[in-house]
Amino acid sequence: MALVLLATCTDALGAPTLSFYLLLVTVPAIVVAGLAAVEEQLQAEEPLPHRRAVAMLHVVTLLLVLTAAALRAPLRAEGTVPQAAVSAGIACLVVFGIQALIGWLPTIRRTLRATGAQPAELSSPRT
Repeated sequence: MALVLLATCTDALGAPTLSFYLLLVTVPAIVVAGLAAVEEQLQAEEPLPHRRAVAMLHVVTLLLVLTAAALRAPLRAEGTVPQAAVSAGIACLVVFGIQALIGWLPTIRRTLRATGAQPAELSSPRT
């Protein structure tokens, strides 16, 4: 996630070549994280559903990063960044955020159970 965020920031600073190389470095990192998530699913006796969703979202992030890098590659010499490449990078950051939220769901549920609060109680105003 940090590499994609850094690539987005370097785009804003006007260094498209650096952001292209940052996206290329991101590809093996996402692949390793995705393979680790799949391995966890295969070796677990009872795979957790939220972990399965996180593992599947690694594929989405990989496709978005590859798309962002592929769209930038032909235009590196000109120093321009296609809008679709920026959009793919931002979409990748959104998917990373969704992965984080899904990963936190079990912790949020445990906390709610420990305090005895129900989700409906948290959203309704108390009088």
